[in-house]
Amino acid sequence: MRKRSTVNEDTIFVVKLQKGLADRQRLPLEHVIRVLEEVRQMVTDAGRDIQRSMGMDRPTGEFGLELLAGTDGVLFRKGSVQVQVAVTSNVQTGILAATRIVETIDSLGQKKYVPVDESDRSIIRRLNRIAKIQETDKTEMQFSIKRPGEKTKNAAIFNETARATAFSLQAPVFQMEDITVSGKLCELKVAHPEDDEESGFWGELRRDNGEIWRIQFRMGDADTVTRLFSKQVQIMGSVKYYRISTPKLIAKNITPDTERDYEAAFDELFGCDKKIYPASLDEALKDMRGDE
Repeated sequence: MRKRSTVNEDTIFVVKLQKGLADRQRLPLEHVIRVLEEVRQMVTDAGRDIQRSMGMDRPTGEFGLELLAGTDGVLFRKGSVQVQVAVTSNVQTGILAATRIVETIDSLGQKKYVPVDESDRSIIRRLNRIAKIQETDKTEMQFSIKRPGEKTKNAAIFNETARATAFSLQAPVFQMEDITVSGKLCELKVAHPEDDEESGFWGELRRDNGEIWRIQFRMGDADTVTRLFSKQVQIMGSVKYYRISTPKLIAKNITPDTERDYEAAFDELFGCDKKIYPASLDEALKDMRGDE
């Protein structure tokens, strides 16, 4: 935490929690810390994406964020509960990252938001975590940016309308039962407790076509899943599709994936109707590649 000077020369963004319990000018400490951490992660995710688009090989999303206290040393200001955060390094990119968050919240409030890339999806997921805290405390969050020498702020309010829009973006679009998918099980982790109501642990399945699926496993399957980590597997279960997230498969069964014999599969297909498929596999491959 850094004490604010009389003349503030920092570009800052302000996180203000207002209405509800915040009108008492006091809130549960855990809730405030969680909100600030989600905001920090949003700035990091958006900044990393901006740095990547600028050609940075190893984007960090690091902007030297520091909490600013007032001249009296008090961290949180009066008028509901609000805190100032200074951007002290990579300032221009940090401003762009914070601006993206303001624009996202504003678009959600106008019901016009359309996510484009993974950083946008990350912002929505983190706003939805903040929304659950706001629902408990009956608050809303104002996120604003103020540059040195400017009297006006670039601001947006994550209110009830914006929360409803964000929730609808992350809600399942449709669900299918008893689906089997195959791929490489690449990651195992415990999900963020605010992500889903269901219990269990999580994995990441990378399919042969490049798709990445989230897999939710039952705790009772931990030993089986651990043995199959980093291997080719087949997983059967029910799948939920989302507008802004990768598909989620709720696993019922997981087994090693059998090695495929593509030549045998072609021979089987070739035998179905030789009039339609008169060529051998080698000839078919040559025809596909345009070989003489």
